[in-house]
Amino acid sequence: MTIGKALPLCAAVLGGILLFLGYAGFDQFYLEWIFLLPLFWAIRDQRPKHAFQLGWCAGIVGHAGGFYWVIGMFQVFAGLPWPLAALGLLFLAAANGLLMGVWAWAVRVAALKTRWSLVWVAPVVWTALEKFWPEVFPNYLGASQYQLPLLTQIADLVGILGVSFLVVFINAVLWSVLSGWLERRSFTWRPLAVLAAVLVAVLGYGAYRIAAVERQVASAEQLSVGLIQTNQGGTAKYYDPDAIFREHQAMTVALAQVQPLDLTVWPEGICEIALASSREGQVPAFAGMKTPVLWGAVLKEMGPGSGKVCNTALLTDPSGRILGTYDKSVLVPFGEYIPFGDIFPRLYSWSPYTSRFWPGESEEPLTLGKHRLSVSICYEDIFPEKIRALMRGGREGRRPDVMFNLTNDSWYGKSTEPMEHLALASFRSIENRRALVRVTNTGISAIVDPVGRIVSRTGIWTKETLVNRVPILQGTTVYARYGDLLGWLCILLTAWCIGQALGMAGKGRSGDGAEETREEHAGAHSSRKWH
Repeated sequence: MTIGKALPLCAAVLGGILLFLGYAGFDQFYLEWIFLLPLFWAIRDQRPKHAFQLGWCAGIVGHAGGFYWVIGMFQVFAGLPWPLAALGLLFLAAANGLLMGVWAWAVRVAALKTRWSLVWVAPVVWTALEKFWPEVFPNYLGASQYQLPLLTQIADLVGILGVSFLVVFINAVLWSVLSGWLERRSFTWRPLAVLAAVLVAVLGYGAYRIAAVERQVASAEQLSVGLIQTNQGGTAKYYDPDAIFREHQAMTVALAQVQPLDLTVWPEGICEIALASSREGQVPAFAGMKTPVLWGAVLKEMGPGSGKVCNTALLTDPSGRILGTYDKSVLVPFGEYIPFGDIFPRLYSWSPYTSRFWPGESEEPLTLGKHRLSVSICYEDIFPEKIRALMRGGREGRRPDVMFNLTNDSWYGKSTEPMEHLALASFRSIENRRALVRVTNTGISAIVDPVGRIVSRTGIWTKETLVNRVPILQGTTVYARYGDLLGWLCILLTAWCIGQALGMAGKGRSGDGAEETREEHAGAHSSRKWH
């Protein structure tokens, strides 16, 4: 009996391990096609509350393994000792892991109380939760498939949520087949036939869209862009900020002498600068670089009634004249502000490297000649709706031609985080059909084409420059126009399904309800409902 009770827990743990090993960074993407099978088996005859516990366990293991780098971040960023940093990881994993707990509860309730097929309930509920569930670091399941461009092109229709839906759908179909074999039921080809038809449609659409985008890129104007990666960690600016600026300056001048560049890009937060609220003027230090530069700085806004400090990107021309600025609006909690820090200022003294930034409000693109540049900073590029808002083109609605992201991933050490970040960001290229230029101070700096492929990149913790040409594209996509319609549809379907299930449970309790009570409290299940 003890071994029998432990097996579901072991299966849940196995599912969590498969989850993080299959994710970006570890890059065993095929494991995501089966990571739910152990959990399906574990909850197949459990009461809903026990299914929730097993799902939460799997979620905690999956997120603790995938976000292990949070320990180093807390140690460097907040100066926490290892035990407290590990406790922070456990708290984050428990919070994010709740998604899998709620998912397991919901599919178990639906299996017990409705006629809805698990093959469809599982991906619908998962997609609804990915859309609805609040997370500090969103980590969409679909990002695990970034190496399979034929599979990911549906993101220009349904966003990264559509790829997550597909991954869970594959798991659910495989479980349907496997459970039939385990229970010696007659084999049915229907789920596999549906899966085959869906995959043919997805892969066929992917091939069609890749060919169409490549034709568009071949005839498009190109922008020659250089990326500067100095391999200076985030804390280095606290010791010698002038040296960091001079190193970026020297590498930029050297690169511009080798080949002509339309634009050079630096990471976020390279130096501090004070400007009037008009954000106009000239920065003499950029006058000798012979190239326009898009660079990140901590901007202190001067003037009566001001005093704002922002995490800002500035665009300067070859004479150093400021062409435009963008202030980061999605701030990192405990990194760029501390929740309730304005009420309890003492909290900032406990975290020495935490900044106190004001969030930006403008979504206007920056203009370089006749080209419009969409700029985001740090982890803003992992929020699909944020980038979608920036790609609307601001007040005039003139959609940008290229996307840029300036970031600092050095806080996470030599871990899987830089690859996770890049993989998540690459889907913004597919969703909006624009090239994405990402530059970081310690890697991975990269250029992603409008198909979502990483066409060139730097290493991690290396000093190097990267030059490539990026296409200037126009037009829009279904996703860019309408956003996460699939996510909202799945939320409605999930609410309807769970409402129907709970309503049936309520009727069972108010009447005789013998069969319903037996199913709920003894964990009995019918093959018809569960499969």
